[in-house]
Parts: sequence; structure tokens; C-alpha cells
Amino acid sequence: MSEVPTNIRALQGEQVLELTWEGGVVARLPYKYLRGECPCASCRNEWTGERILDPQSIRDDLKLEGMEPIGNYAVRLGWSDGHSSGL
Repeated sequence: MSEVPTNIRALQGEQVLELTWEGGVVARLPYKYLRGECPCASCRNEWTGERILDPQSIRDDLKLEGMEPIGNYAVRLGWSDGHSSGL
């Protein structure tokens, strides 16, 4: 991955993470989508990649409680359901 966002904003009222890329391209990712796509071993089978987390179990009132940069390109998201191990 060679591109990194120039800005990341959590829009709590809309439950959207907004990423701005060089050139002004903006991606808006819903919280429930991001939480459901978590690649950690608690949410996906480590060997098969099969989803363990049932997306239907993600609450509609999910909030993003924290963002922590990891290394040069990743961000750890902390969710109101207590989950924070995915990057």
C-alpha cells in the first residue's frame, strides 16, 4: 500500500469514518461495515478467513470510541462494544 489518507475523521452523528486521500477523493465508511469487516482472530477464523462475527449482532448504536495509529499505515479502532483488536 503506497497511499495513506491525508485526513481521517469520525463523524459520530452519521456513524461514518471519513477518509480523505491526496487529490481530494473522500471515502465514507459506515461504522457497522468497518466493525463487520474486522480481520482479527476474534472476528475471523485465522486459518480459513471465514467470518466468525455475525454482522447482524452489531448494534445499530455502535460508536467509535478511539483511533490509534499503528506503524506507518494502520489504525486501530476502538468500538463502543469493547472491541479494539483489529487494524
